Amino acid sequence: MITATVFWKNEHIVGVQLEGHAEYGRKGKDIVCSAVSILYINLVNSLENFTDDQKEINGSEKINFQNVILKCMPSEKAELLFQSFLLGITTIEEKYGKKYISILNQEV
Repeated sequence: MITATVFWKNEHIVGVQLEGHAEYGRKGKDIVCSAVSILYINLVNSLENFTDDQKEINGSEKINFQNVILKCMPSEKAELLFQSFLLGITTIEEKYGKKYISILNQEV
């Protein structure tokens, strides 16, 4: 299962963390994992290309872990990008179920 943790500060998203694999399909054919991965990649690329927000990006394919955390409160553009990511993964969770993806919210 993918665990997506959304980090909140004062009602603003300031980061996300992904861990695990969906295991919806066999390796290379897992559409849930692919969908979440592309949403995350697009989030990181969009934050880098469309905002000036300072961020920390970490990850390891070996332990199936990725995160992006802002070092300050998000700009309006960053907030919109995070909200779009949250909408996408929430839609995947609703469509495929909590067996494959679980979204957690954490105040920081």
